[in-house]
Amino acid sequence: MYPLSGRPATDPAVLARPAVTVKIDNIAVARPQAGIQAADVVYEELTEGVTRLVVVFQSSAAEVVGPVRSVRPADPTIVTPLGGVLAFSGGSPSAVDLATDAPVTVVTEGDTDVMYRRSGRSAPHNLYTSGDGLRAKAPPEAKAPPPFADFLRDGRAFAPAGGTPATRLSLIPAPYVSADYDWDPGTSTWLRTTDGRPHLLEGGARIAPTTVIVQYTPYSEFVHDSKVQYPEVVGSGDALILAAGTVVPARWSKPSPADVTTWTDAGGARIALPPGQTWVHLVAPGSTVTPT
Repeated sequence: MYPLSGRPATDPAVLARPAVTVKIDNIAVARPQAGIQAADVVYEELTEGVTRLVVVFQSSAAEVVGPVRSVRPADPTIVTPLGGVLAFSGGSPSAVDLATDAPVTVVTEGDTDVMYRRSGRSAPHNLYTSGDGLRAKAPPEAKAPPPFADFLRDGRAFAPAGGTPATRLSLIPAPYVSADYDWDPGTSTWLRTTDGRPHLLEGGARIAPTTVIVQYTPYSEFVHDSKVQYPEVVGSGDALILAAGTVVPARWSKPSPADVTTWTDAGGARIALPPGQTWVHLVAPGSTVTPT
């Protein structure tokens, strides 16, 4: 199976290739974004009152991805266990230093062979890239990432301990952003609405992950820039996992930057996710989160 999505691996070359991570804008003027439907995993983090996305591709790629925005302090820690390529527009010198010190290949706006400005949009919301172009930046020895999670096999049902039915999730991941997800049994996905409107991508696809994880993650002030808060993704805490019309209380744990985050149920057993795209909301404890 592909390591980040759990879907059956149909191409050995794709199975062995490295991950590509792109930092994508999520402010209203940046929508519709491009390429997110092809991602295996998406992290959504608070950034100065709104959210930005850490979008990870491995089992598939998108020809157009963006708009690309700047790196933030937690991004290198998120992608360290995944390796591969990390692409962003730029950032504060201290945040960029964290990225260049991580075990990834960094690609920035200066790499004009794979980063370009598109007409019809105003800067800084018009920087785009290509998934295959970014992957070509990885060194020959770059390997596939480790599994993102345990995944269900052979069509097994999602039924962890403590699960209860849920068909909707409403949350406020940032002061100026609202997000809602509605369970769609026909596609076995959660249809995303952002700020009261269906969250559509270029080409008309709607954001619709298979699994939504709400990871309660403390936020800290970046020592080099007091305006920037970032999620403390190393540690442990509470979480909610929504999949297959079910919500499950969970715990998350990431002992070090090099470790992949694990999710366990009330009994301490690791939770196996349905194959497909996983969307991880990194929200501060006490945030408005309402599954129904």
